[in-house]
Amino acid sequence: MNEPTPQQQPHPLDVPFLLHAAGLLDGDPQVDDYGPLYAAVARANARAMERDIYGSLHLKAASLLQTLVRLPALERSNEAFAWHSCEAYLTLNSHPLAYQPKDAVALVRDTAAATIGVAQIARQLRTWATP
Repeated sequence: MNEPTPQQQPHPLDVPFLLHAAGLLDGDPQVDDYGPLYAAVARANARAMERDIYGSLHLKAASLLQTLVRLPALERSNEAFAWHSCEAYLTLNSHPLAYQPKDAVALVRDTAAATIGVAQIARQLRTWATP
């Protein structure tokens, strides 16, 4: 699996991307709190000493999922929003996933329950990566 090189930077993750993802959910739930959106973007894009904190797309997507699940931003459907944002980010960056819906539900549930962390989420996302 190829990770982006300096010449092949990932599609930027930003708040407009997340707002677009939220607008695609059934019933177009409204944003209750913009803070979690900005927190999720800042976390996934975080850098220290000129290096990404989350050095792969799967780690970035995992941090996005965890932040959006644990810090609700919408009036409803926050877990669906978190999952679809995570999946869309990977797909947009040429890392589509193939998974059973029940397995994605279990991953989101475990994330919400804080029984798994970013590294474990990223490992699971990698196992669902399609060539």
